[in-house]
Amino acid sequence: MEFTEGSDDLALLSDLTEEKLLGALQIRESAGRVYTFIGDILIALNPLRDLPIYGPEVSDAYSSQPIKSLPPHIFAVADRAYQNLQANQTIVIR
Repeated sequence: MEFTEGSDDLALLSDLTEEKLLGALQIRESAGRVYTFIGDILIALNPLRDLPIYGPEVSDAYSSQPIKSLPPHIFAVADRAYQNLQANQTIVIR
């Protein structure tokens, strides 16, 4: 499987090399997609510009949704962590 701009998960590529990874991230960043999954790992790129991808409406959209049902986002990872909390557990973010 070759990379297309719509590919949100690079783990689906048949041959993931450093060159393909960096090329795919460059294509996604150029399209304003700063978050990319590689399996369960979320890669975040700093776009060095403001993007309208944060705020209550975006956070609400990711609330209680399966992690790969929407495009990759830090809110998806945070919601998944929150949903998987057990009694007497805490999440520490540094």
